[in-house]
Order: sequence, then structure tokens, then C-alpha cells
Amino acid sequence: MTNEMNNYKKDLGYKWVKASSGNTYLCPVKSLQDMKNPSEDDLRSICVDESMDPQNS
Repeated sequence: MTNEMNNYKKDLGYKWVKASSGNTYLCPVKSLQDMKNPSEDDLRSICVDESMDPQNS
């Protein structure tokens, strides 16, 4: 069951990334594949900032 869930999540095409500032971003995997080490400005431009989401607390 765990392997099936992990494969399902990979197929969704999004990944959570934690920046050095501690903020978390939900990013499209295809956009991240082109960048080896994205800066926080890059993450802000292509991803959704999940840090301020009230459901995350």
C-alpha cells in the first residue's frame, strides 16, 4: 500500500520544497527538474508558498 501511495504522489507532478528560510513551497516537478539548486526567488516565482496557509499550523 505504501509503495502504491508513493507512486501515486509522484504521478501528481508536485513536490514540497523547504527553502533555507524555512518557508515551504509546493512546486511543479517539471519546473524543478531544470534547476539544480533553485534560490528562494526562483521558488517564489514558480511555486505556491504554503508557509502562510492556516491549515499548516
